[in-house]
Amino acid sequence: MNQDLSAEPPRRRRALGLAIRTTAGAAAVAVVVGGFATAAHASPVPPKASAALAGTWVNVNGASRSVKQVVVAPLRTGAVSVDAFGSCHPTLCEWGRVPAIVYGSSVSAKAGTYFQSRQRFLSNGKEWSRTTLTGRVVKTAVGLRLSLRELTVFEDGSGRHNFVETETFKRGEPVKTSQVGSSVSTYPKGAPPAMVAGMLGTWKNVAHTGGLAELRISGTVTAPVVRAAGQCTPNPCDWGARRGITYGASISSTRGTTVLAPYSFGFKKTQLIIRYSVIKGRPRLTVSEFNEFTDGSGRSNYAMTETLVRA
Repeated sequence: MNQDLSAEPPRRRRALGLAIRTTAGAAAVAVVVGGFATAAHASPVPPKASAALAGTWVNVNGASRSVKQVVVAPLRTGAVSVDAFGSCHPTLCEWGRVPAIVYGSSVSAKAGTYFQSRQRFLSNGKEWSRTTLTGRVVKTAVGLRLSLRELTVFEDGSGRHNFVETETFKRGEPVKTSQVGSSVSTYPKGAPPAMVAGMLGTWKNVAHTGGLAELRISGTVTAPVVRAAGQCTPNPCDWGARRGITYGASISSTRGTTVLAPYSFGFKKTQLIIRYSVIKGRPRLTVSEFNEFTDGSGRSNYAMTETLVRA
């Protein structure tokens, strides 16, 4: 049975109304006793999660008002569960454990250092927000670090806009998890800010290898449409058009430079997270691609990042 937030202590209920940069970080979540609320989106491995993923991770930015800690726990299947702790006072707010998809660096990878989890947040039995977390463990000069991207949409009519934030985490002391979150598999539109106009147009991959050949963003800044084409021979393969979901840098942003486009091909699911930037006066798209095989072929889920420039 899902836990009703109206029964939560006042501190937890007040967290829902905080007008902070990352309101979702203060959320309490739906709880299910005895197991995950739903594991519908979690694919069977391969790849198995790298041992480097497991453990408690602490935000290196102590002043962050977003996710403060993340607990990644190995499962018997070789996958992982993920539990985040948001910024609340006097104690952190636990989001609840949800299953995560593990990704490697290629279709033949045996171990994966990427994960993705998606969960919803309820108030009085009604969904008001969803958050997607994508994480990757990397080696740095000061040890292992977890790069965590948080994409949150709001569905409560509060006027808060979808936002995206990326932060860095280091190893921390073990933290006990006690709640189970509500895992979901879809991507609602939420309350998107307008996409920056510079993202409109056709973009080509600077490399001739990888997943994408080109990307076209059409429609309008308030209703962008993403049409991707994969690397095929002799001609690129048209993936089709998908509605883009826009995210800003904060809940008050009126313009967004990140767009998510989810695809489903029957044999696999792909999420494109497209980020716009201008480097030395030249616009570019940095596209993170998460591929999840659903056909039982034994191919490993994999993630990759590619750079596209104007065609």
